[in-house]
Amino acid sequence: MELRRPENIIASLISVSERIIVDDGAYFLLFLQDMFPYLDKYLVSDYLPKLTDRISYLMDEYKLVSPCDRALLLDYKAECFLLKKDYGNAVKKREKAISIMEKMHTKDADMRTANLLSNLYNNLSNTYLLMKRANEAANALRTAFDVRMEYTHLGLTESHDSLQQMMNIINILLLAKDVDNAKIVFEQYESLVLEHLSDTSLDYGICKLSKGIIDMMEGMPESAEVNLLAAESIIGNAVGTDNDYMKTTYRYLNNLYARWKKPEKAIEYRDKFLGVKQSVLKQ
Repeated sequence: MELRRPENIIASLISVSERIIVDDGAYFLLFLQDMFPYLDKYLVSDYLPKLTDRISYLMDEYKLVSPCDRALLLDYKAECFLLKKDYGNAVKKREKAISIMEKMHTKDADMRTANLLSNLYNNLSNTYLLMKRANEAANALRTAFDVRMEYTHLGLTESHDSLQQMMNIINILLLAKDVDNAKIVFEQYESLVLEHLSDTSLDYGICKLSKGIIDMMEGMPESAEVNLLAAESIIGNAVGTDNDYMKTTYRYLNNLYARWKKPEKAIEYRDKFLGVKQSVLKQ
């Protein structure tokens, strides 16, 4: 469920994970595995290492050692290393997870196997981006996309993970100042969001943010303002203001108004940006 402030749901999930009497280890493992990306999305990062330990303990206790489960645990451990900015160990964990899943990379692979393999390459790409290693990031992301295309018959290209991968491609292209190709991918991204989600979803807010950035790079301040203000509204309604999405939106609005010689608006968004930055640092 995508909510503005899902504190009650998050508190309930954590309570279940810590207090429930486990009579089916495999089923409970699925619950914990689904819980991790939900908490990650809503920036409950302080609980992720504890959740990862819980998953590891459960797998040992019930001898749950399938390749997918082992690879997913490695990916979650990598994410915990990222929280500490330990990029080197994060890369090692994700490369090890990929080596496990590549052994199952066959024409007969099922949806979970193919989806996880694609996601692992995507997450490896994200790690390389944080390390500012653009070439490795682009290669990993290209592989993630190739895997999805290879298993189109399983419906992988329609999943939400494809949207994240497309946004990563857009970010890489924008970093390389390849605006023309970024716009081509962006149009497909926007179409998929409107087709499968809604114009009030977090994904559409991120879509508007990206369009505003593209407009700024192309020297169109009026259009950039419209899209960035739309991003501010949509993201705020979807997940609130104390998050990196809103911080980025404020930063670009401040930059836009400073360049557009609207000092009062520039100061307003500078103060908003600094407010979110301090709030995020305290979390």
